[in-house]
Amino acid sequence: MLGKLFKSKKTKEEESEKSQKSIKDAENIMGGQIPDISDEMIDQMLSGDMPGMPKLGPMQKMAIKGIKKMSPEKRKEMFAQAMGKMQEKGGESKEEMLAQVEEMREAGQLNSKQYKIAKKRLGIK
Repeated sequence: MLGKLFKSKKTKEEESEKSQKSIKDAENIMGGQIPDISDEMIDQMLSGDMPGMPKLGPMQKMAIKGIKKMSPEKRKEMFAQAMGKMQEKGGESKEEMLAQVEEMREAGQLNSKQYKIAKKRLGIK
């Protein structure tokens, strides 16, 4: 614990460089520009009016309200960091996801149209 107290803090320049790098990486992942998360979008998320957005639990709502209080630059940086972590995790490779989609198709959970859409989103033709 004392080690944390005596550690030197990062300079603002180092933090700025790191955030700029994460923003550029996220833009590469997204294929262009990172979408701006506006207050209206956040309000839609909280009210459940955003199409395709699942219903949020109380902790998720609290986190979204915290995001709403942030400046637009900080929101963009946070989104970029989240995208970078998602890319680092990678979670499942495209092959694993495709195998799961194939299993769902065989089990009858997906019809042919849904299967084609899933493959398109995975970037597989």
